[in-house]
Amino acid sequence: MTLNVLFAASDLYLGNTIWYLITFAFLLLLIKRYAWGPVSEMMEKRRQKVINDLDSAASERKRAETLANEREAALKNSRQEATKILSDAKDNAQKTSTEIVAGANSEAASIRQKAEEDAKQAKAKALEDARQQVADISVAIAEKVIAKNLSAEDQKDLVDQFIKGLND
Repeated sequence: MTLNVLFAASDLYLGNTIWYLITFAFLLLLIKRYAWGPVSEMMEKRRQKVINDLDSAASERKRAETLANEREAALKNSRQEATKILSDAKDNAQKTSTEIVAGANSEAASIRQKAEEDAKQAKAKALEDARQQVADISVAIAEKVIAKNLSAEDQKDLVDQFIKGLND
């Protein structure tokens, strides 16, 4: 009896087990058709999106590095240009300063020469005036001493002789 119950129970279990296996296989087929395909497709799309995002990030990083290098080079060039502009400005200022000083020196020399010429002319005029006055005084004295009037030609000769005597 115990053996019969055992065989009966094992038949029951064997039938249930087969039923469960068939149901499980059917469910696997349904899952594969309706769930596994869309999930796999969704996972593949997600994988492609991640790959594309990584590629895009890498290319953007390279582009950013390129732009940073270009900006650095442009900044370096700007600094060099600024240094060159400052150097040129200093050179131009030095040249202009030199030209102004040379012009001022030349003008001062010209003014000095003109002043010397004016002084010579003034001296010559003063000497001429002094001669004239000396001549007039000499004539006046001579007239009184000699009691005669000298001619203008005689006066001139006397003055010239007197001046020659002063210069010697």
